[in-house]
Amino acid sequence: MLSPPGTALLSVLHECDSSASGRFQAVIFQGVIQSSTELFRKVVSRGVERGEVRSDATSEPTLDLILAMMMCRSKVCGSEWPEAYIAESIDRIMVPLLRPSGS
Repeated sequence: MLSPPGTALLSVLHECDSSASGRFQAVIFQGVIQSSTELFRKVVSRGVERGEVRSDATSEPTLDLILAMMMCRSKVCGSEWPEAYIAESIDRIMVPLLRPSGS
């Protein structure tokens, strides 16, 4: 949570009482987590349809991992996305994670 948005989020969370924090959590879940997961599911599903992605890649753990990587880099690392980091993440993490068997 080293980025300005991460610091702001921590500040808000520390100031919320239990009822306010529940509402805040619902907003984050519906507006960020759920919508992002569905977007990733659509993208990965298109790869499955083309035969470029294994058929079980739309599982919740896989989608959670994609979201976790994106959110960590965005929020904890200050949204820094050097091109070399993106290329290495795709080549060393995403391709092996999503590749169909025998490819």
